[in-house]
Amino acid sequence: MGMQSWISAGVVGKSLLAIAVVLASPAGFTSDVQEGTAATAVPIIDTHAHVFLGFRGGRPPTPAEVLHAMDRFNVRRTILLPPPHSAVRRGGDRFGREELESWVRGNPDRFAFVAGGESLNPMIHSVAPDDVTPADVQRLQQEAASIAASGAVGFGELTAEHLSFRQGHPYESTHADHPLLIVLADIAAQNAMTIDLHMEAVPRDMEIPARFRGGANPQRLQENMARFERLLAHNREARIVWAHAGWDNTGERTVALMRSLLERHPNLYMSVKHDRLGSRRTAPFMPDGALRPEWIELLRAFPDRFVVGSDNFFSQGTGRLAQARRFVDALPASVARRIANENAREIYRLGARPR
Repeated sequence: MGMQSWISAGVVGKSLLAIAVVLASPAGFTSDVQEGTAATAVPIIDTHAHVFLGFRGGRPPTPAEVLHAMDRFNVRRTILLPPPHSAVRRGGDRFGREELESWVRGNPDRFAFVAGGESLNPMIHSVAPDDVTPADVQRLQQEAASIAASGAVGFGELTAEHLSFRQGHPYESTHADHPLLIVLADIAAQNAMTIDLHMEAVPRDMEIPARFRGGANPQRLQENMARFERLLAHNREARIVWAHAGWDNTGERTVALMRSLLERHPNLYMSVKHDRLGSRRTAPFMPDGALRPEWIELLRAFPDRFVVGSDNFFSQGTGRLAQARRFVDALPASVARRIANENAREIYRLGARPR
């Protein structure tokens, strides 16, 4: 989730980007120059976007306004989902299953939705992992069944480690192998649905980064990778999308870490987001605007495991959508269509190919 970026919507030209790749890439990446970069005609399926950030006031955008924004960046389809609420929300900022379902009914070829951030996430965070009862399991199963029956393509946005960015913005943390997440993994597998998980990478116990000190955040963060791997290993039929690759707030979601997890867990997928507020050290772009060589290598090694997930809040502008377009336009042509739209159709069972 996080604070909305207001980055310029400029897109780097194809020829300039090819030059940047030549200058920035070692000999092993010369083939990227030969095959070129993807043209802006490559359509995007955005797998992670939000309609409304209610606590900032204003009004939700209309479907027509969102479709207009999508068309500007050649986004052919958007999967909408609620942020991971810390408590069950009611009213205008909710935009959960019922609201998103109505958007999809009106525009089934342009929208799909994921739900549970407004309902399942509060259930999971309201009970300690060691205190889960059969009644808690039954409540989660009932809500998950309602979401599956509604036509949602996944469960989310859920979180296991979500930092607070400002006053009034909650800090949320629980075990990545929370018993209710384990139950949900089985439900997701049974229904061929995804789990969209927001989780900062904490590969060891560590001090919280300086810019997040104070407020609702703790002074130290607890290691969470081992529990995340237990969730992934529990049911290999459960497709788990680890959101926000490229937007890292601990400085620990490195290419090496992502590669090691992808090698060990065939049911792990990642959605890519770029935002100036994340760690520059682990961002996909170099200061000159070219994709980092190690990112290119990772994407080419796992071309079927990445999708676009802008995390755009349409009520706050289109800055992150512009960055999603920039990312796709920077991709080598050999993987651009897979990452921009083909993987999303397969992972989320979306059906028709975008035109």
